[in-house]
Amino acid sequence: MLIIFSANSYSQSFGFGCLGVVGGFGGYSHQQYKPDGLNNYVDNFNLQYVEYIDTKMQHFGKSSGYRVGVNVFRAKFTGFLITAKGFYQQLHEEHNSIVYQTAFGIDHEYDLKIRSYGIGIDLGIPVTSFLSWKIVDGSLLINGAKFTETINSSAGTAVNKFENEKTELGYSIGSGFIFEIIKNYISLEGFASYTQLKKNKIKKKDGSGFITL
Repeated sequence: MLIIFSANSYSQSFGFGCLGVVGGFGGYSHQQYKPDGLNNYVDNFNLQYVEYIDTKMQHFGKSSGYRVGVNVFRAKFTGFLITAKGFYQQLHEEHNSIVYQTAFGIDHEYDLKIRSYGIGIDLGIPVTSFLSWKIVDGSLLINGAKFTETINSSAGTAVNKFENEKTELGYSIGSGFIFEIIKNYISLEGFASYTQLKKNKIKKKDGSGFITL
């Protein structure tokens, strides 16, 4: 997605799936990425408050969250396994910093949410009676992002929200495994993938500014 994230990112996820014609799955997802534009925004913040900052705002680049979906079709043929699926994924990363320009600290929070809808196919082969290797796991992604800047002070709370101008297409391709806990019904799955994300602009809701991710 966004290769807000630069052009390349790497992700790992795992979850539980039901083997059969149709089955649901859900699990944990972790993604590493390089949002150069957003990190420049962070650097400008640290530079602006360098004399008053307690702890520097950290760079973005490691997000985690969840993925849920449906295996629309999963079938075993002689010598190989094929699955067609659809899913929704949401990843989240948050950092904060406190600035002491007065006796009372002002807390600045930066929050990034990455949302993806995907459809995919994986092709695998059985290794043992309970373990299969997903040789190729590929997905087409529709991505969006939301960035929120929250400033908490003694005077109250101010919130600035940025959202992408339009959704962007991306893809992921990787490899993984399927471990059958209850044969043909419940499995533990995992995979690691390379994800292509596209640089994008996120605009302030009132249209007064934008950030290039």
